[in-house]
Amino acid sequence: MKLAKLFKGAVVTGGALLVAKGLDNRLETTHYTIASDKIPAEFDGFRIVQISDLHASAVPGLIAEVKNESPDIIVLTGDLVHDRGSFEPGTMLARKLALVSDVYFVTGNHDLKRADYVKFQEALDKTSTVTLHNESVIIEKNGKEITLSGIEDPFSETGTNVTESILNSVNEIKKTDNYHIALFHRANHMDLLCNKGFDLIISGHMHGGQVRLPNGRGVCSPRSSWGSGSPMLFPKYFAGHYTKDGTDMIVSRGIGNPMIIPRLFNRPELTVIILKSENK
Repeated sequence: MKLAKLFKGAVVTGGALLVAKGLDNRLETTHYTIASDKIPAEFDGFRIVQISDLHASAVPGLIAEVKNESPDIIVLTGDLVHDRGSFEPGTMLARKLALVSDVYFVTGNHDLKRADYVKFQEALDKTSTVTLHNESVIIEKNGKEITLSGIEDPFSETGTNVTESILNSVNEIKKTDNYHIALFHRANHMDLLCNKGFDLIISGHMHGGQVRLPNGRGVCSPRSSWGSGSPMLFPKYFAGHYTKDGTDMIVSRGIGNPMIIPRLFNRPELTVIILKSENK
């Protein structure tokens, strides 16, 4: 009888610890190194901090962690705000980030879904954040250049074909011979963006699979990606570093949680991408 009670207590305690670990929502920083012979030696060690899918959440310690990473640039890969509620938490964060480094933003589906999107964009513009609407900027360092482009999210209330919208956006972007980085919210469309002149794609949207198995495999795909051919369960692209046809892609697990389902074994993630030149 005593042994049975001990066993039951161990099971309950173990279950409680597992749940606590699964629901751990402390910010986690993940580092990726991307190497290429197209990256100029002057950009060796160039640090890109990525924040994705904030959904206007409050994240204690986020600014301090960004500062600790000494970013050369900061990129916001969509869903900075949610489609409902105040957009002020998102613009306030952008304002603080702009004091750390140059900030670049591309839209996500929830940003564009807002009824007051125009007002949100105007407020964001006042923070010194650069929004890339199917356009590019040249980043220069010691006389050498890389290209950074932003692909607009294909969200539409009019039923416009998502694939067609993405390809039209890509066609608006001028290709260069520089090492070319593209910011695009929806990682589930990776296959569309290979062989389109981009060396590195930085994405989000998938929330790490929302519920993750202990081995890190993402389980759930956001509802807004179901019509893209991405499976609802166990999506192809959910988090981490992927390579296809010579194109690298980094997918952030994101930070916020607009879903009823909690993030499970899926801590909010700050992503740091470090460029490595193979020309040294």
